[in-house]
Amino acid sequence: MEGTGSYGAALTRYLRRYDITVVEVNRPDRAARRRHGKTDAIDATAAAHAVLSARATTTAKTGDGPVEMLRMFKLARTSAVKSRTQAMNQLKAVIVGAD
Repeated sequence: MEGTGSYGAALTRYLRRYDITVVEVNRPDRAARRRHGKTDAIDATAAAHAVLSARATTTAKTGDGPVEMLRMFKLARTSAVKSRTQAMNQLKAVIVGAD
């Protein structure tokens, strides 16, 4: 699988649930992709060649454990800080704009 972030992470978890081995493939070089044109078929073929030639042997991350837990905590904190900042900015705007 090319890129196991966001959509790929959910698909990886689903496949692992059914004991299907998922191999992570690095994205191709962007410059090389632009020279030859970017298509999903070309990307899929390149990923398959990388796995078959044993250049791609990295097992995809499981998406659980302490690292994932910490990522979720950081995501929640970032969201809370953003909401707090937004609320403070709205309150200032009301105070400044009030008669």
